[in-house]
Amino acid sequence: MHWAPLCTWTALAAATAATARLALDHGKLALVDTATASALASSTFTSDNPNPLPHRELGDTDSLRLSFTLSRDGEPFVPQQAAVLVQPVNEHDRAPGRHWTSPAKVRASTGKAKWELDLSTAPPQLLSLASFAPLSFTLLVGHPHEDAPLALALGTFSLPASLALPHPYPPVHDLPAHWEAERYAKMPTIEWTFRGGEKRVNGVVALVATASVLAPWLVLLATLTPLVPSLRLSRPSTLSLPLLLVSLALFEALFVAYWLRLSLFDAAPFAAALALVAALVGRGALGELLGRRREAERREMGKTQ
Repeated sequence: MHWAPLCTWTALAAATAATARLALDHGKLALVDTATASALASSTFTSDNPNPLPHRELGDTDSLRLSFTLSRDGEPFVPQQAAVLVQPVNEHDRAPGRHWTSPAKVRASTGKAKWELDLSTAPPQLLSLASFAPLSFTLLVGHPHEDAPLALALGTFSLPASLALPHPYPPVHDLPAHWEAERYAKMPTIEWTFRGGEKRVNGVVALVATASVLAPWLVLLATLTPLVPSLRLSRPSTLSLPLLLVSLALFEALFVAYWLRLSLFDAAPFAAALALVAALVGRGALGELLGRRREAERREMGKTQ
């Protein structure tokens, strides 16, 4: 049977989990006056040797700076929770809502953590506890695989009276009536408005538009027959007339491309270039046609004489 090796491995794993212990080292708490950048008090501690600071009155410009290193079995460790808990020292002052918690960020690569409290930028939730002084500061480190979290006392402090705020903050009497119902009431339904489908064009309007588009072509076809004899000219001696026709065809192609894909700013440079080319070759083509016409007139006059 393979039950014996399985039981052995289970016992070893249980023994390893039992001997694994969360440790805090290189802990340091410093009280610094940010106005003068001078250290007012400091203490070093470990998880085996707590060393809380004695009670002190904090000033408006004071700052608490905490640093420590967490490890488990000698390896850097990041717990699920690491925070500083602030609450009244007196038991009869403790009640739900009379505490403040601030998390400490732990680096996964080194297990080092830092935490800082600057009273000049302290949150209102903390300043509202000033009336319950003295306040105890406790470092809490917890993880699901630990039997009991680490709870290390950092010291007791009193917040400056100049920064004190009423508790609770904001005061209930300053809030509008039924503020809880207004804050947590059901929000109005968000209604999205989508663009409607395309409307069908009126049949009469569509016929008029189609007729206006086809009318020039019908006029051209009606007048083309009497114009054909006069258009039967000799082969052009230069390329000005074919270039004019090509430039006009390119203009039409550019309009089609602009209608389908191009934007106005994309089509404008090409339109300007084609307009310049059409103007130059058109001038030459018209001059050539004028010369042919005058030559034909001279021949007709010579025949009549």
